[in-house]
Amino acid sequence: MRLKNDWTGDIMAQEIININGMMCDHCQARVEKAIKAVKGVKNAKVDLSKKQATVKYDESVTDIGKIEKAVADAGYEVVDHNS
Repeated sequence: MRLKNDWTGDIMAQEIININGMMCDHCQARVEKAIKAVKGVKNAKVDLSKKQATVKYDESVTDIGKIEKAVADAGYEVVDHNS
């Protein structure tokens, strides 16, 4: 999904990423921190009960592949993503 930022006029993308391997609050925090560290990510919210991350990012700076790699590098498995 594409969203327009009313403040800057930038076009942002939003993806929901399904993630395996998260078991606790520490896992949730680790995944969220890894995603937020990717340059171009504007917001990330990880839902432990749904095993999902909702990510808003600037497509001119990053892409879903880099975000998925950050999740994998943190030790978790990306199952798929939906826009």
